[in-house]
Amino acid sequence: MNFEDLVNDSISSATKISYNVINWYKETNEDYKKYLPLIKESYYGMAIISYVCDFLEKYGEGDHGKISFQLKNSIENNIKLSIKNCDGIINDDVVIGTISYSSLVKDAIINNRDKIKSVYVLESGPGYEGKLLASNLGRNKINTRVFADLSMYEFAKSVDICIIGSDLITINGDLIHKNGTFPLCLSMNKFKKPVYSMTTHEKIDKNFTEDDYYRIKNHSEINSYTNRFFDFTYGELIDNYITEYGKIKPELINNIDK
Repeated sequence: MNFEDLVNDSISSATKISYNVINWYKETNEDYKKYLPLIKESYYGMAIISYVCDFLEKYGEGDHGKISFQLKNSIENNIKLSIKNCDGIINDDVVIGTISYSSLVKDAIINNRDKIKSVYVLESGPGYEGKLLASNLGRNKINTRVFADLSMYEFAKSVDICIIGSDLITINGDLIHKNGTFPLCLSMNKFKKPVYSMTTHEKIDKNFTEDDYYRIKNHSEINSYTNRFFDFTYGELIDNYITEYGKIKPELINNIDK
């Protein structure tokens, strides 16, 4: 993969892009450190990509093959643990709500398919990835419905719990995630239903605050129509983060030693 393709990926998930960064580092003969700041800036707000770039900047000197293997293996192991730790919050005959697409949420649902009555997916622009998740779950014989992103009332009334992904956890335990996450969490709180966000420590950015949200390349505009990619959601609206260390309250998330 060349550098131009790497920094102009508008399709892949943050985790997939972070793996692409690792593979690019493994294969490149160029001065990789010169390009890492450009990658971070291009994907500002996607914490796992920043984590990979920071790691390579600090520890990347040496055998690229060995370092890339160890880094990717560490991330994959943490993802597996987070998915496993989701088992305890999924009860029998449960209706799960989620939004857009998260590979962590997808795998946690598939791992618990025998418990689940159905999954309701709230769509999210501009990529409309919810239908991709619904299609994937359908192939795994999980009953799935997709809701328009404004259908908060029916959605929140119908589900038992929400399990959502994460793009970045802030210094205060707040969440950057797909557009529609903030009103989704507000609606679930109104009906006193729990919201869990699946993450790993690689997605925690202790230097990120609410003000930094506005630095994200976060929208497309056609004429005067703005279409957001990400929301900012206060940690007080989230019951727990599900991490490789288990369930953690938002106000305690930054106690994790990275």
